Amino acid sequence: APVLLAAAAGVAIAVWWAPSVRRPAGETLAFEASSYRQETLPDGSVVDLNRGAHVVVQFSPAERRVLLVQGEAQFAVAKNHTRPFVVRAGDVDVRAVGTAFNVKLAGASLEVLVTEGVVHISRQAGAKAAGSDGSVPTQIPPAILATISAGHRTVIPVAPAIAAPVVLPASRQEIERLLDWQPRLLDFDSAPLAEVAETFNRRNATRLVIGDDELRGLLIVA
Repeated sequence: APVLLAAAAGVAIAVWWAPSVRRPAGETLAFEASSYRQETLPDGSVVDLNRGAHVVVQFSPAERRVLLVQGEAQFAVAKNHTRPFVVRAGDVDVRAVGTAFNVKLAGASLEVLVTEGVVHISRQAGAKAAGSDGSVPTQIPPAILATISAGHRTVIPVAPAIAAPVVLPASRQEIERLLDWQPRLLDFDSAPLAEVAETFNRRNATRLVIGDDELRGLLIVA
C-alpha cells in the first residue's frame, strides 16, 4: 500500500507540474459563429462573437492582428504595450493596446464602439510607387482617421472616403442597446412566467411557448 500511495503521489506531482501547451505565436486561427460564441485568444484576450460573425486571428511576435471578415465582435484586449492589438475590416484598422471595444461590419460600413480605454482608427495607404529614378517603392504610413475613447462610437466606410469620421458620445443606455446581443444574467423577482418567456425569446433562437394560459401569470423568482 505505501508503494502504491507513493506511486500515486508521483503521478499527481507529475501532472501538477506538467507545462501547459501554448499555441505558437505565429499560428493562424479562424472562428465562425452560428450562434453566440466566446473565445479566449492565445494572448489572453477575449472575443465575443455575435451570430454570423467570422474572424481570422493572425498573431506574430510583434503584433496581434484579427481580420473581421463579417459580422460583429466584442474584444476585451489583454494589455501588452510591445504588441499592439489590431482589428482590420477592409482597409480600416482599429488599434488598441489594452482596452475593450465592439466592431460591427455591416455592408460597406464599420461601426466602432469603445467601452474601455482608447483605440486609434487608421486607413492603410498602401505602397508608394517607384520613382522615375528607379528608387525602391516605400510603404506609406497609415493615415490616422480618429482616436476614440471610452463611451464614444463612430461609423466609418471600409472603402476610402474624403470626409473624416464623426465621433459621437454614447450614453450608457445606448451602449447597453448596442451590446444587447451578448448574453447576460437575467434576474427575475416575482415576475410573471409570460414576462420571463418573452425576455428569453428576445435573446434566443430557441423559443419558449407557454402551453397553458393559466400558467402565464405564475410568479417566478430566478
